[in-house]
Amino acid sequence: MRKMLCLLLMLAMLTPCLPALAENTDALDVILLSSASIEPLQETLRPGKAVTLRFTSPVDGTVTLLLRNAETLETVLPVAKDYPVTAGENQMLWNGTYEGVFAPEGIYRLVAQFSDGSEADTAILVGQIAPFLTSISALESTEDGEVHLSFYASENGRLTLGLWGASWSLLENIDISAGTNEVTVDATALSPDTVAISLTLTDDTGYCSNEEHVAVNPASFGILPTATPTAEPSPTPSASPTPTPSPTPTPSPTPTAVPTPSPTPSPSPTPSPTPTPNITFTPSYGSPYEFPSDAPASYWNTPMDYTDEAAVWAMLTAPMTVVKGDGRTQVRIRKEPDSKSAAIGILTRATQGIRVIETLDNGWSLIECYSSSFADNTVKAWNLLVQGYVETNTLTTVEWDSNDKYGLVVDKLTQRLYIYEDGHLISTLLVSTGLANAKQPFNETRSGEYIIGSFTGEFTSGNLYCGMGLRYNDGDLLHEVPHTKRADGSKSYAYNEPKLGTRASHGCIRVQRLRNTEGLNMKWLWDNRKHLGRMVIWEDWQGRQIPIPDDDTVLYYNPNGGSYYHRADTCYSVTKDNVTFEAFTYAQLDEEPYSKLDFCPYCAPAMRKADIEAINAQYVFGGDHDPILTAARQPYFDYIASLDPPEATETPAP
Repeated sequence: MRKMLCLLLMLAMLTPCLPALAENTDALDVILLSSASIEPLQETLRPGKAVTLRFTSPVDGTVTLLLRNAETLETVLPVAKDYPVTAGENQMLWNGTYEGVFAPEGIYRLVAQFSDGSEADTAILVGQIAPFLTSISALESTEDGEVHLSFYASENGRLTLGLWGASWSLLENIDISAGTNEVTVDATALSPDTVAISLTLTDDTGYCSNEEHVAVNPASFGILPTATPTAEPSPTPSASPTPTPSPTPTPSPTPTAVPTPSPTPSPSPTPSPTPTPNITFTPSYGSPYEFPSDAPASYWNTPMDYTDEAAVWAMLTAPMTVVKGDGRTQVRIRKEPDSKSAAIGILTRATQGIRVIETLDNGWSLIECYSSSFADNTVKAWNLLVQGYVETNTLTTVEWDSNDKYGLVVDKLTQRLYIYEDGHLISTLLVSTGLANAKQPFNETRSGEYIIGSFTGEFTSGNLYCGMGLRYNDGDLLHEVPHTKRADGSKSYAYNEPKLGTRASHGCIRVQRLRNTEGLNMKWLWDNRKHLGRMVIWEDWQGRQIPIPDDDTVLYYNPNGGSYYHRADTCYSVTKDNVTFEAFTYAQLDEEPYSKLDFCPYCAPAMRKADIEAINAQYVFGGDHDPILTAARQPYFDYIASLDPPEATETPAP
């Protein structure tokens, strides 16, 4: 990352000899000579990963493409020599190499020399080598009923195997090591229309290689076309849950930081259970400042129970206090009511809500919130609940607007997004919140209450395309689960979609694209973006538990070859007509034939009991479900402790 920042700074310094950056910071202006032109690359080129180069030739003939030093204009690497072109627009794929030599990292000029003597060039940024697969071969063993794949992987990572036919389908994800690998595919996974097996390597940052393909012949294994079957239905919405009231509350200054937690999938409406001690978890859990008995309902004192519709709706529609200003800027929370006091937390203006604990008569207010510390912040309070001071005259109240129709609750414990309308829970979607690691603890999604600040639309993160982005907290957005793009321009969700219902993002909230039972998904949220009021994010405090559904909870499946279990008697995963689901109970889920059914990624039914119990064991009261994040926060706690050194005690004279 530091290397890349240096390269970008160099790019800025080279402005006199390079074209200016456009408003879209990824796009660079093109120098045109006669009618020859070359289109700027809208992304960083990473050798090993093919990109499409587009250029216009004035005549039929050839073009030679060269990578040149941006300052000396000396050729660093040929791209293509005497490549045949026609007059007008042309394109070619380039993977950042020439005769096995990788283009080095840096800022260059990509020069196109046409056979009529004309030239065009543009700036190009070359990054580090991308993950890649090479030396791929397939051996069909009809005796064993297997396809044996052999290939070389450039680095350790996750291999995604898929099948290409009338459409693409995921086969499996496998962790592999750098070097030569061998993988076996069971031929029974093939269908009559399968033409190829696809392979994609993803590194530990989520960056993917090109999707590679090896041809297969299902007929070799006796897999032949059969008569076409019948069709399937459209779903109908299902019902909503019930209600119950709100909170609990007391004061004493000194900013405190309370540790944070993580996630995984959940069930359908069933109230939250009581953890080991009798604790009511709220967003302000662990705060040294209790709520007065007459405190009105707010995000901060409402119990985290998504089935309590009345309490959740009162929370979503309650007035919210924010700091005035631009939602893309932040303010420091001070340890003492003084602008020169140490910063102990970070707060985003305009879109992030706060709890006002006390308004002082010196122009400051004591407040509480989760610190919105991002990678570039100097205060490294990674999603910690902090208490400190901001200036009172910067605060303003935001009311629920008459245009607001829907409220959203994201629960980091269940990894679900709950959608409310007019006091009722109307639908649930799978999400992925942030997955922190030792190098990137700032990936942890920041909890709190928020307003959607702006409609960003599609944006990129590395080679991931994130559609329908709704910005709510400076760099954090709610968006569709990311996809990568294949060489033919089609979208692949194979790597990220299976992770929905677990932590996986870099801090944003990824939302399912598949329509659920009610027909809702991220596209529905985007289409209704002007009517989204409040969005709150519940912290997954250690000690919280996911409830296990009652044994008599009804589930459904398609007895005619269905592979999923469902939460309703219709589902958008079914595309044929005249399919009738059969009901069974949650108690039967681990019995035959239901034990072989998979969790449906469309309607997101309750998880299996064993899966829920495994998550609850991680969150058992007194444990630590995320030791990596706990360790990453220790320097912040040391910093806070250093602000209040212990008082020296006088040693009596001998």
